[in-house]
Amino acid sequence: MNKIKNQNRRIIIRVKKKILKDTEFSDKKYTATYKDIKKYFKYFNKILFKDKLNSFNDIQIKRLGKASGQCVENISYTKGTSFFVLEMMPKYKNKTEFLNTLSHEMVHLWQQTVMKDTGNHNKLFFSFKPRFKKLNLTLSL
Repeated sequence: MNKIKNQNRRIIIRVKKKILKDTEFSDKKYTATYKDIKKYFKYFNKILFKDKLNSFNDIQIKRLGKASGQCVENISYTKGTSFFVLEMMPKYKNKTEFLNTLSHEMVHLWQQTVMKDTGNHNKLFFSFKPRFKKLNLTLSL
């Protein structure tokens, strides 16, 4: 048990260092890529969600109205299934904003798929704040 805790602690430290390094020049504009979305999804899934999240069924990089990103549930009433689409903007103010947005949308995915919750910004959503803080991320609206 201690061996697993130590291993998890090392992974958290390694990813935290990577995030700090990647966001060192936070004033530099950042362009979202599918490669980075998938890479950071893996990191965050392991650390924040203990590998319980399935990937989004689809990822779209596109201009969004007022949102920085969104987790969209598409329901097929005829098949009785639903699938989740991650929508991210093409450009962000900096890489930190991109990482905060991706991890924020992953919380919505977790709420809806793992916890069978509404996906709203509720108590369950904000219960991730301490985990985000460990990675120098910010969980906000």
